[in-house]
Amino acid sequence: MNTSYDVIVVGSGPAGSCTAWRLAKAGVTVAVLEKAALPRYKTCGGGVVGRAMQALPVDVSHVVEQDCHAAQLSLFPAGLSFTTHRPTPIVSMTMRDQFDYALLSAAQAAGAVIHQQCAVENVLFQGDFLTVGTHAGSMKAKFVVAADGALSSVARNMGLADGRVLIPALEYEVTVPRDRLDRFHGTARFDFGVLPHGCAWTFPKTDHLSIGVLSTAQRGGDLKSSMARYLDQLGCGSVTQVERHGFVIPIRPRRGPFADERILLVGDAAGFADPVTGEGISFAIRSGLMAAQSLIDRHLEEESVKHAYTRSLAETILPELERGRWLARLLYNFPRVRSWAFARQGQRLCEAVTDVMAGKRSYRDLAFTPRTLLKLLTPQSFTRSGYGPTQPRDGHGLSS
Repeated sequence: MNTSYDVIVVGSGPAGSCTAWRLAKAGVTVAVLEKAALPRYKTCGGGVVGRAMQALPVDVSHVVEQDCHAAQLSLFPAGLSFTTHRPTPIVSMTMRDQFDYALLSAAQAAGAVIHQQCAVENVLFQGDFLTVGTHAGSMKAKFVVAADGALSSVARNMGLADGRVLIPALEYEVTVPRDRLDRFHGTARFDFGVLPHGCAWTFPKTDHLSIGVLSTAQRGGDLKSSMARYLDQLGCGSVTQVERHGFVIPIRPRRGPFADERILLVGDAAGFADPVTGEGISFAIRSGLMAAQSLIDRHLEEESVKHAYTRSLAETILPELERGRWLARLLYNFPRVRSWAFARQGQRLCEAVTDVMAGKRSYRDLAFTPRTLLKLLTPQSFTRSGYGPTQPRDGHGLSS
């Protein structure tokens, strides 16, 4: 085992693999440490939205099982349903073991060294280097990039400030008869009102459905019962085979810093998941590439790298997540306002959010463009209809 690198990346998901790929392409010596044997199953819907596909630095079309050019959003029990269509895929369906391995293989081909079944036990500061302890021995690096997910052991080991909101989710890999599977072909489905403060989704794959539910309430309620009801609503109550998995999603970033001494946080370890959809691949890719570029441009100089990465996040990902939380409040916290709003502007809002997922617009565009529903939902609109708070604290008709 080589024991010294410029950068060690902990975690081989999209954030870690993209970080390693960019560093290796620039000639930086980099190792990726992954605790599991590869390729490994990853609990995730496996829906790669258009903005994530656009951000990818390598081609992964060979692991796409199905392209969905349509997205459907339904509200229960209001009985509202809206469908959007795009000429390019809104969501490309994959299995995360294959998707992640494709990205990691690209990083390896670029020159990154991969250590699988190599769990990190501790990270210690030693002068201008970090020592990373694993069960296979110790390695040294000038920097460590923590890309080890929502339960990041690196961040926990270093005592980095958290402040994230981790919400519970369930995902089932559901095998159904072919005629039933074909009914879901080509459409990514999102359903609200299946459970309080949450949503559900159905993603069609080659030979099964990936079906999930999440709750933005941290206790989550009874997700298993909600899943059972949802399966019945889909007509999948009696299934041929089901694999059950639970996980957590960070829908609020850490308090920071995201660069501490010689450690950079990326992806779910930093809390960079979309607060509206729970989708984390887009921001995992972007934050990984930004972290790598900061290391490259600033020549692995500690203070300069910290400043560059922090500034990049402050100008791009962090304000986007903040704007997204405004829309998430409408969708999850105010069901009566949500039904009222979608009854009047549902198709318009769905088209706008589809544009965000497709990478054509951003949440910041929605917050400041008069042609969007968020601009139309003024405090006066809420109070005239008797639905909303009369004293909104943030001035946008949604309580903080």
